[in-house]
Amino acid sequence: MSEPYELTATEAIQLIRKKELSIFEWVSSCLKRIKKKENQVKAWIYLDEENALKKSKELDDNNKPDLLGIPFGIKDIIDASNLPTGFGTPFYKNNIPLRDAASVAMAKQSGCVLIGKTVSTELGHRAPGLTTNPHNKEYTPGGSSSGSAAAVSAMMVPVCFGTQTTGSVIRPAAYCGVIGYKPTYGDFDKSGILPNSPSIDTLGLISRSIEDLSLFRSILLEERYVKPEKINLKKLRIGFVRTPHWDKTDKSTQSKLEKFIETLRLDKFNITDLNIDPLITKADQLHIDISGYEFKRSISYERFNHFNQLSDILRNGRLNDGYQVTNASYKEATKKVNILKNDIDSVFDNFDLLVTPSAPGEALKGLEYTGSALFNTTWSLSGNPCVTLPLFRGKQNLPIGCQLVTKFGNDDQLLNYAKSMFELS
Repeated sequence: MSEPYELTATEAIQLIRKKELSIFEWVSSCLKRIKKKENQVKAWIYLDEENALKKSKELDDNNKPDLLGIPFGIKDIIDASNLPTGFGTPFYKNNIPLRDAASVAMAKQSGCVLIGKTVSTELGHRAPGLTTNPHNKEYTPGGSSSGSAAAVSAMMVPVCFGTQTTGSVIRPAAYCGVIGYKPTYGDFDKSGILPNSPSIDTLGLISRSIEDLSLFRSILLEERYVKPEKINLKKLRIGFVRTPHWDKTDKSTQSKLEKFIETLRLDKFNITDLNIDPLITKADQLHIDISGYEFKRSISYERFNHFNQLSDILRNGRLNDGYQVTNASYKEATKKVNILKNDIDSVFDNFDLLVTPSAPGEALKGLEYTGSALFNTTWSLSGNPCVTLPLFRGKQNLPIGCQLVTKFGNDDQLLNYAKSMFELS
């Protein structure tokens, strides 16, 4: 058997049910892995080791197969009772909520074991924390779900919660070489999570297997687990979307993705080059206006009471965008978004699946900048479900992600597509 920390959640659960592994052994192994790697990766802002071990022993003693025992982490803008929620800032270090976020409560009720809080960028925006990329500590892990992606990549835990307003699940997952999933907007409850832009914000998942994503999706929907199925991708109508930002993609990513698409074409996959540049260009501007306006309001307390402690990146970024938008122009933008969503939905009348970059390339060198979300903005604004798969390696031998997007509400199909694509690669 592999070391328990190396197992995916679904692999470990099978061993636990066969009495070949205990939940305590699994959790202990993950904590030992954290101690070994944390000095370099810096994925965690707070570890709850004592309670995690106590909980795992209780679960073993209960011996109930429906209590899953999965060790998991949550981004530090998500509340967990009696643990500090710092929101990626220095001035909330003593903020200790008494109430779990809904998603955390659901996970705990299923017997999942909360290991701790992972590093977030400042208020879920762009100013980075201390987390490094597990593949090379000189490179960014991406953001804003930096610690969550790095923790999963470093095999500290099998699953972590992240959030996405622009590209904060998909991009760090791509940079760290793991699987990131942003569900259809509204699928996962957001109570107990710091609002950034409420009409866009989405709770997402980061893991090393599609099966784990499906399992946690069932937990957060409180529905029966449906194991993802391998399907015949040749029956799908696939659109290859370069986007108007293709020229900002590094040559290695362009080459890897185009070669992959050409290989599929040669293997008789039904793939069409799809140009939806006008829709993406509209989405880019609408996202700036709406996310800026909503962010300015969401962090009103911080800008009124801690303005001088906020980073220049935040003050000059989305917060400044918000100052440029009036209530009247915000309302006009929301009307345009509704039209845009219908236009994007109509794209899927002719396509089952879109393939597009997850990020402009490999992770960037340096820890000052978490990278660009150019390839994620449209799908965050529209609310379409998407997954990034670690299919390639770049010039620096760092992971390159491939993003899959489907119709609004087609999450189960997306996970089937992702499983089949991942195994194909």
